[in-house]
Amino acid sequence: MQRTSVTYVPAIDGLRAIAVLAVIVFHAGFLDFLPGGFTGVDLFFVISGYVISQSLAERRHLKFGEYLRDFYRRRCLRILPALLVMLLSSFVLSALFMPQFWLSDQINYTGFAAFAGISNVVLARHGNAYFSPGTELNPYTHTWSLGVEEQFYVVFPVLFFLWLRYRNKTPVVWTLLPALAIASLIICAIQTPADAHSAFYLLPGRFWELAAGAMLYQGIEAWRGTLRSSGIVNAILLCGLGLLASGFLLATPLHFPFPMAIVTVLGAVLTIAGLALPAPEYTSTLQRLLQVPWLTYMGRLSFSLYLWHWPVLVVLRWTTGTQLVVVQLLYPLVVFVLAAMSYHWIELPVRTASCLWLRTPWRTFGLALCTLVLFGGSAFWVTHNTERLSLSQTRDTYTWYAYKHYPREPFNRINDARVRGRQLFVIGDSHAAAYRTLLNNVAIKLGIKVVVYEQGGCGVVTLQDADPANCARGREADFKDIEARAKPGDIVFLASLRMPELQDRDWALGQTAVISQMLKEQTPARLAAAKTSAEADLARLEAINVHVLIDAPKPLFKSPPNRCSDWFNRMNPVCSQGMTVGREPLLRLREAQMKLLAALMREHPGLTVWDPFPLLCPGTQCSAFDPLGKPMFFDSNHLSGNGNRVLEPSFTQVLLHIWDQS
Repeated sequence: MQRTSVTYVPAIDGLRAIAVLAVIVFHAGFLDFLPGGFTGVDLFFVISGYVISQSLAERRHLKFGEYLRDFYRRRCLRILPALLVMLLSSFVLSALFMPQFWLSDQINYTGFAAFAGISNVVLARHGNAYFSPGTELNPYTHTWSLGVEEQFYVVFPVLFFLWLRYRNKTPVVWTLLPALAIASLIICAIQTPADAHSAFYLLPGRFWELAAGAMLYQGIEAWRGTLRSSGIVNAILLCGLGLLASGFLLATPLHFPFPMAIVTVLGAVLTIAGLALPAPEYTSTLQRLLQVPWLTYMGRLSFSLYLWHWPVLVVLRWTTGTQLVVVQLLYPLVVFVLAAMSYHWIELPVRTASCLWLRTPWRTFGLALCTLVLFGGSAFWVTHNTERLSLSQTRDTYTWYAYKHYPREPFNRINDARVRGRQLFVIGDSHAAAYRTLLNNVAIKLGIKVVVYEQGGCGVVTLQDADPANCARGREADFKDIEARAKPGDIVFLASLRMPELQDRDWALGQTAVISQMLKEQTPARLAAAKTSAEADLARLEAINVHVLIDAPKPLFKSPPNRCSDWFNRMNPVCSQGMTVGREPLLRLREAQMKLLAALMREHPGLTVWDPFPLLCPGTQCSAFDPLGKPMFFDSNHLSGNGNRVLEPSFTQVLLHIWDQS
């Protein structure tokens, strides 16, 4: 690649390579070799702050308007082309290989936000923690760092221009960036224990890292190439690289980004200083190692490597899994090839093109906007046509998904005086949402009004423990709405997960050992708390003279059918436990819940228990599929659309029986 800047330091590209390779090794989980490899992003932030400052300083002769237009033109050419190709490719790959599930909307929102440079905001407000399992299934999670940088670029060029123009006349401009950096570090320190999502994903808690690189440039600009002591150079580089290595090896999510990120940022500042300050004839051994050709080439690929490594890894998690040796060997090769293609066929041609459209700022902005709309619109089309594009069996949404499909099967509407004017209120966690097909069919056949209140992870009368405290505010609003709308004789259906999940357990220990451990988890204290919560909810509903219906615990499975039913994912280790579970172990697991339900029924005459277990598991082996091979369950614990239709006649009869007795 041709360089025009006389201040180019090849070893900084080597540093970029170290940063991106650390991140990739961490994400791939290779032998847990770099448990703190995620701090490579913090190294990137410092490098970006320094290099952007250097680039802006080279254009100090421009007027303010030209200066900004030139900066943002170069940012568009640098970031957008490869980013847009990666994003659209990820949307297409997701449609082809990933079943739509309860996180799909969140995943799509993250992807669309990445087009606008605000995916970090979506992840902070609505996503999972960076280190949580759910994040590993989102192909756009890694774009959070690009969002932070792009937001930094909104304010930083103005601050830096003021420093360039007035640093010799107005000393106060030297304090602007340090003051904001200190404020940012304080915000980071406050947010890390109190609001970890915001501290990790958002610019206010990360500004200081990018600012550290910029302040380094401001501080050493006049002394570049003046250091003439090999001993001091080696000491600075050794100390800096040692701190970086400490971050890669010792950083943990517990106290991150504050204070753990300080180690990596300080290491980055020292290393860059050790690379920029020496005179050319005092190049150290460490600097020569950082600028070996293969390493600097990887550094030039670093942006594309970062863009592509994550979606490829996520697609592998959804399909073959990453545990197979052949996959582990192919993964780095695939990422390298994609990154090289992206760099040589997209990044370089766009950045070095002599096309007038790309050399004139306003025309570049117009073309960038049109391309952004085109790619974003294409991604939007993909998300609304997944059934047509998907290679998975789950593309048959009528069978697999608990959507509000209109029934395709013949049915008779029930015109019964018992149900005229009746209402059914449904409240619960994601398992309430998993009854959508059943509830929709009931509403159509009985002609009743069905009102659903669903909050993922917010069970009601879970029978396993006290209802989740973090859901109290939302649940209070739901109960108040029911109290305001319900009439005497209406039914409130409480639908929630009421058994310990089987997925993600260590079944290598043997089924007997795992089941025993799960039974031990159901302590008397937890069951007592569960009974207290249940009695409070039931008493509140009894006070408004409604009937209460609860579903007994349903079968659960060790592997998710939606991820294990296709030729490209059956070999995934997540599928190794199969789609069947013995009836007897499941009955043992739900025994405590069934006893608690029996006790509640004795104390609350208005309570009815509906048990779908016998319909879902009629034999000695419970299967996630019916005898015709149709899924009864979508994943390891939520019903499929087909499972809903199997249960609907039984549920309808229970409703009619309750209203018949009233």
